[in-house]
Amino acid sequence: MFEGRVLALDLATTTGFAFGAPGSIPQCGHIRFASLGSSRAKVYRHFRSWLEQRWNVRNHQPDLIVFESPMQGMMLAGRTNIESLKMLGGLAEHLEEWCYEKVELREASVSQVRSHFIGKNMKSELAKRYTFQRCKQLGWPVETTDESDACALWDYQCCWLNPRLAARTTPLFQPKK
Repeated sequence: MFEGRVLALDLATTTGFAFGAPGSIPQCGHIRFASLGSSRAKVYRHFRSWLEQRWNVRNHQPDLIVFESPMQGMMLAGRTNIESLKMLGGLAEHLEEWCYEKVELREASVSQVRSHFIGKNMKSELAKRYTFQRCKQLGWPVETTDESDACALWDYQCCWLNPRLAARTTPLFQPKK
């Protein structure tokens, strides 16, 4: 059984994060890496600096990092502009390089996380609202949908690492109302 701490990242120019050991209440937050008009290079530099300063310090290092796959966003290219696609892919690539030989890195799709956490993969606007509400029901200290998306991702990974935890959060195992 996994005994370490998991960091979940919902990568974007405003990145949500959730951190903690499986079975705990996640610490969560969000950080904005860009203001309107910021170059990708500036965003990447800010992101890497944040990784070093926040997550590469004693007693606060994750043992595993999981991030939401940018591929689903890339497949929606008809609704996502090319600059956003480049940004999402670049953040994922910078994270992969930062983790190399330092911390285990995993990736999960939006559909996997939503199916696990809210019982089905639905349209983004509705899914974000349900995910936020579910986090609040669990007593998790989320303030934004970026944070609740990261918490859902964190829970998905924690339940993957320790399947006995799934009965606590997965809708499949909740009593019928």
